[in-house]
Amino acid sequence: MSQNPNTIFQQIQEMSLKRISTLSYLRKVHDGPAYWYNTLLFTKVDFTKLSYFETKKLARRASNFLVLGLSLPTILDINPSNPVEYLRALNSLLAEFESYQQVHPPEGGSASSLSRARIPQMFKRSAHVSTKGRRTSSATDIGLPLSSIEPGEQKLGINATGPMLPTAASFPASDPDLLPGEEYNYLLTPSLPFDPDFFETFATLCDVLIECYTRVISLIPTPAAVVPGIGDTFAKADARLRKVIFANVVREFEDASRAGAKSEFAGLGKVVLGGLM
Repeated sequence: MSQNPNTIFQQIQEMSLKRISTLSYLRKVHDGPAYWYNTLLFTKVDFTKLSYFETKKLARRASNFLVLGLSLPTILDINPSNPVEYLRALNSLLAEFESYQQVHPPEGGSASSLSRARIPQMFKRSAHVSTKGRRTSSATDIGLPLSSIEPGEQKLGINATGPMLPTAASFPASDPDLLPGEEYNYLLTPSLPFDPDFFETFATLCDVLIECYTRVISLIPTPAAVVPGIGDTFAKADARLRKVIFANVVREFEDASRAGAKSEFAGLGKVVLGGLM
């Protein structure tokens, strides 16, 4: 990315607006019925015919998206006036989510036994990394009256050392499917009592991601807010989001729309030729 502040500012603003537009459109298409770029009409029934929406894969994909959606608000609350720290935290969260998806593939199933044996090494922290623990929630977080919390216990996300980041307070503390040593600094991995609805989860995730890009725009309102390294940090975070959200979803719709268009033209050809013969 160019080192010129004006150029970096323009690229960040344009890309953020582009992502916001794409996320809004993807949410609209999933809500259905809607035409995919004015080509093919997709309904909820049509979705069930796409390989991306296979029932056995949809639950895991929805759970993964929910994990990401629950974790993003914690990043939105970190250093709200510091764009560099915000983007670094966002990039770290997305890197952890990539690691999480390697262990818990969105296609369903689990990693191979060999991979599972090696996975714990991925989550070992070096000596210089912050020692803050993995963010979880407890029974005291789930709407209990303050009077029922004993002195010294966590209250409203505040401990003895100061304010803590928000947690997935509505769910049990940790996912029982996590491997030994699988811990994250930014990614919340609560145990879900049931499989979330994919369409509701995806729509909500799109809303949160739109807020993430909107925050970028507000934190970098002018070229004067561009500091060294911010362009590269934004590019890394955006590339990870593009890989996680945009790549598979858009590719699936593009493949389905091409196949549908070919089918429509084939049917039209039979009608035209049938009238001539």
